[in-house]
Amino acid sequence: MSLIICVLEIVYLFLWMESGNNIFFFVALGIFLWWIIERREEEKRYQEKIEKDTIEKLERIPHNRRAVSEDCLSAILLDDYSKTFYYVKRKDVESNFKKKSYAFDEIYECAISVNDNIYSLISKGGIHGWSILNDDEELYSDDDVDEEDVINKLSLKLIVDDLSNPLIEFVFYEDERGIDTESEEFEEIWEECKNWHKKFSIIIKRDQREKVAVNSWVHH
Repeated sequence: MSLIICVLEIVYLFLWMESGNNIFFFVALGIFLWWIIERREEEKRYQEKIEKDTIEKLERIPHNRRAVSEDCLSAILLDDYSKTFYYVKRKDVESNFKKKSYAFDEIYECAISVNDNIYSLISKGGIHGWSILNDDEELYSDDDVDEEDVINKLSLKLIVDDLSNPLIEFVFYEDERGIDTESEEFEEIWEECKNWHKKFSIIIKRDQREKVAVNSWVHH
């Protein structure tokens, strides 16, 4: 379709230059606008196909909650029944996902990262305990986040029991141009990120409570 539109565009531009008749120019302009619309539709259909194929591949992994990155190259999945967390990623949309799985009790830390600043850290070591994510840096406060006019990167960072790759970062938004923190688009992304942070926080705190209960039972 795009090739046909391009040929028609060239033909009518040639006729306009040869004849000087403005009708041919306006026809060429109309064809150009048609080409723009057609390109957008093609891109939309292609993106929908990628998203559909991505979901089909992710459905092969047992889970009841998931978040997929905007580029469809990574995803985080939770299976409440088996108490398993999955992190999957791939190089391009044509490739299959490479999967890493962790039991819920192998998740040690979770934090929201705002422009690479750690915010709202949850750790098995507690606020004053050990932390790999914090790394002795001052945590971002609510006021710090509120003062940001533009966000260039928003992600969720996790520390898991994996010596080869203990840090997992799932990016909800990343763009050098940034996004206005007052926009509806940002509010949606921010809410989704916070909701996932809450999910992992519950997992970490639940594991702590279970271990405290077991230790208390053993000592009695």
